[in-house]
Amino acid sequence: MTEERHETRAEEIARVRSYVASQSLRRTPAQLVETLQEAHQQFLAAVASVPDALSRTAPLEGEWSALDVLLHMRTMAAFDASAIAEVLERGEQPPDIQDAIVPAPQETTRMDLLTDLERFRQQLTAVVLQADPNAHLDIIWSHPEFGAMNWREWLLFARVHTLDHARQIQAIATALV
Repeated sequence: MTEERHETRAEEIARVRSYVASQSLRRTPAQLVETLQEAHQQFLAAVASVPDALSRTAPLEGEWSALDVLLHMRTMAAFDASAIAEVLERGEQPPDIQDAIVPAPQETTRMDLLTDLERFRQQLTAVVLQADPNAHLDIIWSHPEFGAMNWREWLLFARVHTLDHARQIQAIATALV
């Protein structure tokens, strides 16, 4: 019997970095947006699979609830939309991401987060689809684990990140429902 070898975090980061770097320039901005929109739909389907009454429940102590994941995704979508707009519309250097993980406040609702998430994704899409595909590729900013990326790489990374959290929410739904 063969044991399945699991990828280390360093190997996973290297694989994702390689994918993002190679594919971000092979695809048009419209294709990058399309892949992000497909991932976004998968994420929304995963969120919908968790009953609202269980959205604040973490499967295990110390883990995220579905609402915590949704808050994180809304925060990242706001960052992506703002940072990429800074680069494409003003040619300015955005700040490096500070990827703080915080639990969703009690007053936060799923609907509010979904509305914000959708608005930020639409803002990002509008900016990217109007941009020169080769504009400002020299401007890079950093993610704490995945390093420095230009706007096209960040856009494709948003897809990877969205799919990762769609899988996380699916696992939460499976554990809770």
